[in-house]
Formats: sequence, structure tokens, C-alpha cells
Amino acid sequence: MANKHTVIVIISIIVIVSSLGYSSLNLVSANSLQFKWATKNFDFTSIMYGGNVQACNDSDYPANFAKYTFMIFYDSKQLGKFTSSGGAIPPHSKGTMSGKFTADDRQVAQIFFSFLDTEIKGTDVARVDANKMQVTTVLDYTIIWVVPLSITHEYSGQEFLDMMNKDTRCG
Repeated sequence: MANKHTVIVIISIIVIVSSLGYSSLNLVSANSLQFKWATKNFDFTSIMYGGNVQACNDSDYPANFAKYTFMIFYDSKQLGKFTSSGGAIPPHSKGTMSGKFTADDRQVAQIFFSFLDTEIKGTDVARVDANKMQVTTVLDYTIIWVVPLSITHEYSGQEFLDMMNKDTRCG
């Protein structure tokens, strides 16, 4: 018969390896998350008063994340930041998270956003150069429930606008 301590060590190793394996699946599922604005016709002015972001988990594994943030820059100066809560999303499904917009100067951000919206849509004369707009997104999540990780993407203003209005694979 096996030593009692050997059995306990083997069971402990199995539990630890299983926990690490399951938690590491979040690396796969977090990388496959797709985000969009929860309502139709996203524009930059719409984030001024907060709103909801929809996340689609198209992977075969559950996805957990702490928060999703996007920062909007014009000519390398930050206009503001939108931060949504995190969540747990089962495989092949979507979830909606509420978010809040913050800016050092909300009035300046609102003016820039309205100019950018009309410039991008082509409905007004160019007062600002839409090509100088950049958006950086950050998805914060953990593996093994304690190791923080982030996925960062950079988009032009037009690319981000298209992404927020595009349907995800979850529908």
C-alpha cells in the first residue's frame, strides 16, 4: 500500500495542475473576446454620458475579465477614458457591461467629439483632422486568479468607430 503522504502529495499535485490548467484557459478566451457598443449607431459623442459595452466570447471556454477600458487621444493628448466593469461570459455567448466616461475637461472632450463625429461622417466642414485621432483599448484580466494581465490594442478613430458599430460573431 502506498504511503499516506505520497497519496496526499499526488492528489495535491492533481488539484494544483487542474486549477492552473483551467485558469490558463482564460488566456485563450480573453484573446478572442470581441467588443462593440451595446446600442446601434455608436459615435464618439455618445460615450460622454456613459453607456453599455457588449462583449462576445466566441471561444469554447469561459472568459473572465476585470475591466475593459478605452482611451481616446487627439494629436497624442488624451481627451478622456471610458471604463466598463468586468464580467464572466460563458462560451459562445455575449454579455453587457455598463461603463463610465471620465475626462480632465469634459467640455473640451465634448467639443472635440462632436467635431470628430461630423468629420468622420462627412456631414460638416473639417474643423479637426480625424486622422490625428487614436483609441487605445485595454482588457484587464487574471490567470490563476491572482496574476494580472492586460491586452492592449491601438486603433485609428475610424477603425474604432467601425468596430463599435460592427456586429460580433455572437450576433
